Amino acid sequence: MADVRPIRRKTLHSEIVDHLRGMIVDGQLEPGAKISERDLCLLFDISRTPLREALKALAAEGMIELLPQRGARVVMISDEELHELFPIIASLEALAGELACETISPEQLANIQALHVAMIAAYERAERLEYSRLNRLIHFAIFEAAQNTSLTTLYGNLELKIRNIRHTVRQRPQDWRQAVDDHENIISALAARDKIRLSEVMRRHVMNTAEMVRHSVKDLGEVVVSDI
Repeated sequence: MADVRPIRRKTLHSEIVDHLRGMIVDGQLEPGAKISERDLCLLFDISRTPLREALKALAAEGMIELLPQRGARVVMISDEELHELFPIIASLEALAGELACETISPEQLANIQALHVAMIAAYERAERLEYSRLNRLIHFAIFEAAQNTSLTTLYGNLELKIRNIRHTVRQRPQDWRQAVDDHENIISALAARDKIRLSEVMRRHVMNTAEMVRHSVKDLGEVVVSDI
């Protein structure tokens, strides 16, 4: 009898959850944005019942906030979470950089350099979502090069909490330029296998991002309050 592969079927509920999570992470639904059930029902061609179940699931993950009698909105990271999470993530990225300098292969380095070139091109075209996508791929590629599964898993779990705002907030031109300069230094240090410099640059880069996010959260918070 021939081998039969199991058929994997995703439920409507899980598909909706995945789509909504992706829209939040990719910035299609911005931090603090109200969620229009009507628009999403039309987009997914579904009724409100499965949509509301999906929203409850994402609320349990901490990605959206259910507002009594007012629907739902995408969660914004709090100032307390900024103070708690970004220093931890900065330490994890610094460690990943140190390890990657010792273990990265020529192929992995070439891949990261190619991603960086593509990211710079996106920056020059002012394509923010594409820039953010490539930016995130570079960070995860460095973790992959570090060859430490536990470190990567821990980073992935924490990064999910801030991903939708870390990579999609509206940066001031000078903040975006600083982020690009940081990445230039990251690639340079990684190519030189200079783990001390790379560790310092990656830690500083994450904390620069934290400050930029803090400014954006403040601006978004003022907008959200005015909308309520």
